[in-house]
Amino acid sequence: MYVELREVQSTIQQIVMAISAVLKIEVEVADADLFRIAGTGLIKQKIWKEMSGEDAVYRQCVERGQTIVIDRPGFNDICTSCPHFGNCAEHGEICTPIKINQQVIGVIGLIAFSVEQREKLFGDIDANIYFLKKMADVIATKVNENIIFRQQLIAEKKISTLVNCIDMGLLMLNQGECEFISKTARKMLQLGENEAANPKLVAQFTGRKHIDPNGAIVWIDLGSYRKKFFITVHQIDVLEKDEAEVVLIEDPEHITQIATHITIDKQNHATGLIGSSTAILNIKQILLKIKDESIPILITGEDGTGKTFAAHFVHTTANKPEDMYRKINVSYYSEDDLNQLLFGDRTNPSKKGYLEKLDGGTLVLDEIDRIGQSTQLLLNKFLSDKLIEKNGQAMKVNVRLISVTNKNLMDFVQRGRFRQDLYYKIGVVPIFMPPLRERKSDIMMLADYFLNLLNLNAESVRKTFARQIQDVVGAYDWPGNIQELYNAFAYAFSVSDEPVIRVEHFPDYLLEKYHSRIKQSSQNFNLQTIERDTIKKALIKVKSEGKKKEEAAALLGIGRATLFRKISEYRLNNQ
Repeated sequence: MYVELREVQSTIQQIVMAISAVLKIEVEVADADLFRIAGTGLIKQKIWKEMSGEDAVYRQCVERGQTIVIDRPGFNDICTSCPHFGNCAEHGEICTPIKINQQVIGVIGLIAFSVEQREKLFGDIDANIYFLKKMADVIATKVNENIIFRQQLIAEKKISTLVNCIDMGLLMLNQGECEFISKTARKMLQLGENEAANPKLVAQFTGRKHIDPNGAIVWIDLGSYRKKFFITVHQIDVLEKDEAEVVLIEDPEHITQIATHITIDKQNHATGLIGSSTAILNIKQILLKIKDESIPILITGEDGTGKTFAAHFVHTTANKPEDMYRKINVSYYSEDDLNQLLFGDRTNPSKKGYLEKLDGGTLVLDEIDRIGQSTQLLLNKFLSDKLIEKNGQAMKVNVRLISVTNKNLMDFVQRGRFRQDLYYKIGVVPIFMPPLRERKSDIMMLADYFLNLLNLNAESVRKTFARQIQDVVGAYDWPGNIQELYNAFAYAFSVSDEPVIRVEHFPDYLLEKYHSRIKQSSQNFNLQTIERDTIKKALIKVKSEGKKKEEAAALLGIGRATLFRKISEYRLNNQ
């Protein structure tokens, strides 16, 4: 499908209206699929429609790539296949191809519908053909500009996605102003998603080009408090007047993620599936039952819950080679690039897509909610028959497709952003990875795994945990799930100078939560509070048994009048 002309339709329509106003002749533009893009006069009402058999002349123009002149419409040899042959409403036509890099992407035509327009069309035919070709060049230029603009947007999106995926925060500064700040930097500096970095904050990062090239520790004032960061500054060679620089910032409390999907525990197969909670045991049981089948799996859950680890668990337990496993984050690619990546290049059969390359293996599509409509359509067709077109022939492939998302896909279906039929095809086996706060019994098993991993990669003396560690990790809800848990233990492991990792070695935010929980759970010895709570419990008990309020007095060993006075005093009338 030739979409280039359709993307600049409004501009093309303005061009053809201007041409028609000057020449007093009707103008029409169609793409190489012979789909009307723009037109004037009688043609205008046919815009956005196929030419439906009236395309004989334009088809020849596309195929030959040359200008065609029809001075006897309805009687020319080219017109024989047209349904209006011998009875054409046109009085004359000149059309020329619209080309980009010698490829025909459409046709522009001048059409006469009256004797007067015919005289103007053929009165100075050479000048009109020359003018028409120049207008075709103008349209081609507009299309080319749009293609370049689209490519720039995709490139910027790829770079932005890449920058926002790294663990370090990034600021781009120019003459004391912040031109760009990554998501990670925003989180570190406590800035909202669309909040601009204020000049006072930016000023603390400028003028540091003389610091150690390998980086240095600096204190940054975040408003309510000061925080320590490790920063490196890189100068950008631009114009002499510019003072552009890239500042990379790291939080000393954040330890760079170890690629745990590479160092897989052979016994547990994947970090995300370590645990003895009912939820994890059920997930393991289901995945082990289907490990040798190629039915599609849909894995959902919050970020950091181990969704892709669960996908890898299926692959490794089936004893399939590692080179037959591939995870693709679909949000990193444009729709066209993703289609080619998955299904191959139809113009070049030697360029296979991953659905063909991984025949007998496993393909994981991360952030499946981000795929575009054309990819959804192709994927839906593939899952219906498991066929790939190869040299004009259909070839059966047996690849297991595992889709992963942190979104509610059914919500996307209801909003029309995700095909319902595809939703049911990719989710034959639905797996929900529970957040860590719902399986806290697994935390210490994960902690032991991380400790073994960290000891294995460290050159220092083997370390162990103090008993109180369990209380610290149990007091926190771990919104970042397994990844945040690993970061916390890696941090404690790194800052500890002794063989035993103690409570005080963990990040401050964990200790604050721990001490807050202790304070909240400490026993209250206030007599009034104890009395109020006791009366409240007695009232709830008699109510649950269908008894009257005054019967609570007997349970409490007080008189009826005293009971109602206390109820009024402590405002327990609703109990």
